[in-house]
Amino acid sequence: MKAARLVAPKRWEIAEVERPEPTRDMMLVRLERAGICGTDKPAFYGIGASYPMGLGQTGHEGLGIVEACASDAYSAGDRVLLWGFDRGLFQEYVLADPAGCVKLPMDLEPEVALMSQLLGTVIHCFYKLGNVINRNALVMGQGAVGQLFNATLRNLGARYIIGVDPLPHRLAVSPEMGATHTINPETCDLSEAISEITGGEMVDLAVEAVGRESTFNLCGDLLRQNGTLVYFGVPNKENAEGRMTLAFMEMFRKELQIVTSVGPNPDLDYTAALDWITQGRLDVRPMLTHLLPFDKIQDAFDLAFEHPEREGAVKVVLAF
Repeated sequence: MKAARLVAPKRWEIAEVERPEPTRDMMLVRLERAGICGTDKPAFYGIGASYPMGLGQTGHEGLGIVEACASDAYSAGDRVLLWGFDRGLFQEYVLADPAGCVKLPMDLEPEVALMSQLLGTVIHCFYKLGNVINRNALVMGQGAVGQLFNATLRNLGARYIIGVDPLPHRLAVSPEMGATHTINPETCDLSEAISEITGGEMVDLAVEAVGRESTFNLCGDLLRQNGTLVYFGVPNKENAEGRMTLAFMEMFRKELQIVTSVGPNPDLDYTAALDWITQGRLDVRPMLTHLLPFDKIQDAFDLAFEHPEREGAVKVVLAF
């Protein structure tokens, strides 16, 4: 089978390796789709990684078809969203724990069904936030995660949903994903623009979906007194330890609530996300901009991280 390996920063190679054999506890799954996620970016750029990396790493968003399952949990031919797998997902076959997978419908485009994973991680965060009805919200970063925060906030009744990003092609997608307003911070005074939208109230909720020190601090500046700052962007984009210098006095003075969120519960969160998608509560298709063959993984990563603006990339998915 084919497996991708990151052998140096920004350099992928494809190798022929032995296909894994199913065991009593782990079923064999043939990959259909694997998403490129912002959390794949640090290793691609050489932050906190050693090379060559393990086969298939750092792939973790994937779905596929069950080839063999020793238990009665799944039958051969079932499509599953993967969780609890034995290796990185940038390869054609993996072993997966049946208890951690979610069965997916066969009549839904696989790349659409795949977004149940990322949407599930976003939904997981909202259990910590309480009521968002009629609240003014800011989403800093309009990549795939930011777009799904737009959609979730829209579903749950937020009043204003302000998408912020310096890339115009991302902002063009934001209204389709639920944003009521969009702002390019490089073309205006961001604080003044938000004040104008909210009638001087600023925002009740700010979501950091980038993973950088500067945007974390900026979110704190844009919140009103007693607001909530959600830090969702994984904080290893600038150093492996995720160390940041925060303007904490401002956050302290405003009595902000800071919420972090990273880990979903597959049974609870992925299934809820799948329901939202299959019931038509939100359409993830506008953010699914590129579907490339697996053997073009180098091109896919370059597109996602090196020059997304050239072809308007938001979410890039690999097809096996």
